[in-house]
Amino acid sequence: MKKKWTVFSAWLLLVSSCLGCAPGFYETEPTLDAETAREILDTYEAEVRMVEKMFGADLSDHTAEAYELLMEAAVAQYGTAQFDRISQLVANLTAAAWNQTEEGARGKSHAYTVAKPFGPLKGVCFWEVPVGCSMAGDLTGTVEITRGELVQDLEISDPVSVEIPLDQADGPADRTTLPDGATVATHRIFTGVLWGVILEGPGEAEYRIACPRGVGYAHLAQIASPAYVERAVDHTVVTCEHMLDLQQALETDPGRFLAAPVTSEEVEPTDAGSME
Repeated sequence: MKKKWTVFSAWLLLVSSCLGCAPGFYETEPTLDAETAREILDTYEAEVRMVEKMFGADLSDHTAEAYELLMEAAVAQYGTAQFDRISQLVANLTAAAWNQTEEGARGKSHAYTVAKPFGPLKGVCFWEVPVGCSMAGDLTGTVEITRGELVQDLEISDPVSVEIPLDQADGPADRTTLPDGATVATHRIFTGVLWGVILEGPGEAEYRIACPRGVGYAHLAQIASPAYVERAVDHTVVTCEHMLDLQQALETDPGRFLAAPVTSEEVEPTDAGSME
């Protein structure tokens, strides 16, 4: 079922359709055995309790549904002090599952290691809808990462692509302001972000994106020079030199358009979990 992106909100349904992916790596996601999953989940007891409270769910059994809830929680917590630990939890479960596959078993005891934990990897600007205007129909957008593309300075070995469906996109009402209360919006921008874990291995200098998910966002914006854009999660405002600068920055650093960086004072100290 397609969704309408609402004003000021991220559409938090994670889309897992994967197009043009390398056979044998992305075709299906491996299932982690219950004992290993429990060992990892116990390391992140506080985070698991938080996610259970968020969704009213029991994560004591590591099912596919529980895995999706952990990823959805990570997306929802981006820009908060809790994000890093939840994203590491997802990454550790992902790497452990891939290490139990036939490909992983042929390598060392930990053929796959986490190069980058679960997070926003690449963004694309789909549509810019002016004041008082609407778009309707099949507005599905695609975010793809090609073989050899650099993502966070790592050369990706296998291509991956996600589709993010939408059936209606509305521009802002006349005289709508950005969250700063002063900047008048000229457009609402609809973007798509590919989230995932970057795993290293099993070969030397091989970096692959596991558990690719697509998330759609809506941002109020004043498209001019400079351009002002609402961050979709914490609703602060980011400035770019112009629209092309915005598009290029979104592609390489999508997190910049979701929430402001968390300061060290905001992060609660806790024992770090394993990153393997």
